[in-house]
Amino acid sequence: MASPLIYRRLMALASLQWLISALGAGYMMLVKWTSKLDRPKPPLNTPVIIALWHGRLALLHYLRHGNRSLVALISGHRDGQLISKAGWYFDIRTVSGSSNRDSVRAVRELVLLAREGHSLFFTPDGPRGPRMRVNEGIIRIARLTQLPIVPAAISTSRGVLMKTWDRFLVPLPFSRIVIRWGEPFRIGHGDDDDGARARLEKALTKLQDQADQAMGRKPVDAT
Repeated sequence: MASPLIYRRLMALASLQWLISALGAGYMMLVKWTSKLDRPKPPLNTPVIIALWHGRLALLHYLRHGNRSLVALISGHRDGQLISKAGWYFDIRTVSGSSNRDSVRAVRELVLLAREGHSLFFTPDGPRGPRMRVNEGIIRIARLTQLPIVPAAISTSRGVLMKTWDRFLVPLPFSRIVIRWGEPFRIGHGDDDDGARARLEKALTKLQDQADQAMGRKPVDAT
């Protein structure tokens, strides 16, 4: 068995990252080609900030809309690099960093891309949790860009729920896939952060419960 050090060095190789990402993207294309999709039209066809719980990140490409690339904020960790490379196959552009106050570069890049007409994507409880709890990053970016936040949820009839912190769902081929959109809302400059976080958290959890129930799944507990 490879030591943790050797594993980290191997995973840092761009060539290996591309190989793993290509395999992952290929698998997701197989799921897409063999599955039936229930995807209502998004509530807006203008640039927005799409929010989805981290546990459904594997199905991010179903949320892309419009003619421009969807821009996702990812961590600088190797897992984030794998996501970035896999997203390339689905016209998903990524910004590496943090939306919190310690990453001016990432925030500036997100704001500029929003002004260019791109929609942004966030997992408000990522990258490390706590599960199904909204952090302040998405609220800050929504206030800076003045883009409306659109809550989203995805579920599948067939899939493996991993025993990870986020209860990550790996979809299986020949599934039914359902997407649910919530009501868009904006964050005003004078709006209370805690109130905005609570509103988004409630909307995301309610939507996810509805999507899971539609597919015969038990709701994922936030604790």
